[in-house]
Amino acid sequence: MIAALKLPPRPVPLHFRRMEIKYLLPDRFLDELMDRLMPYVRPDPFLEMEGEGRTVYPVTSLYFDSIDLQSLREKDAGLLSRRKLRLRTYEEEFSEQSPSFLEIKRRHDFIVSKDRLSLSVGHLTSSHPMQHVLDHVLDRVEASEEVTAEAQVMRGWYNLQPTAFVSYLRAPFVGKHDRRFRITVDRELKGMWKPPHLMGSLPLRPCMAGYSIIELKCNHSAPAWFHNIIQDLNLVHTASSKYAMTVLSLNPFLFDAESVELQRFRSFR
Repeated sequence: MIAALKLPPRPVPLHFRRMEIKYLLPDRFLDELMDRLMPYVRPDPFLEMEGEGRTVYPVTSLYFDSIDLQSLREKDAGLLSRRKLRLRTYEEEFSEQSPSFLEIKRRHDFIVSKDRLSLSVGHLTSSHPMQHVLDHVLDRVEASEEVTAEAQVMRGWYNLQPTAFVSYLRAPFVGKHDRRFRITVDRELKGMWKPPHLMGSLPLRPCMAGYSIIELKCNHSAPAWFHNIIQDLNLVHTASSKYAMTVLSLNPFLFDAESVELQRFRSFR
């Protein structure tokens, strides 16, 4: 008997563009944040439709970067336009039975666009060594020729290598009156530097312990009530990605000369 496959927690669009802004919040204020949010948002309806009673789901990503960490250094240098490549699953770990996606994430200041390249179940196997995972994935993704070509160019230009696992639990919410307004609460951030294999469990280390990442995702400006929450809870805006937070938590002395942003980031650790 073939077991039913669990689908991603919400339909995964192949391409989208939106504004994304992140904030850091001490975990001790999470209950207060939720009390303030609930009059205006509801749990993601796709989790409700799933029928399993879940209010959170895991997100696990393998990030690819150059040997000299070009992606991380572009962020540190303050470049407004940046791109990242990652392999993602909505499970606690990658497996042959779970859907996975190769994602190209592009950011220009606060505006983010993504393309998701689907992989059929079974296309990821434990038989492929880590140094060849990206080549294997690029040969099998299902996407337009243009998007696949962009991923191939990124892979060749930067000689991308598997760099870090990033994992967390996500609680998703949408606006009661505008489902395009989305807030995610990501907690229990964990990671691993240079993972030895893709499949199966790995000893991930906690990162940013005691903090959650609140992310606002919308097509237009944030509503006034959210600005009030930002001010009342003193939410701290951060330009650091979860990839950067994880890598810099695992390797706190990665850069000899720290930028102002990195010094500010480390003040929360």
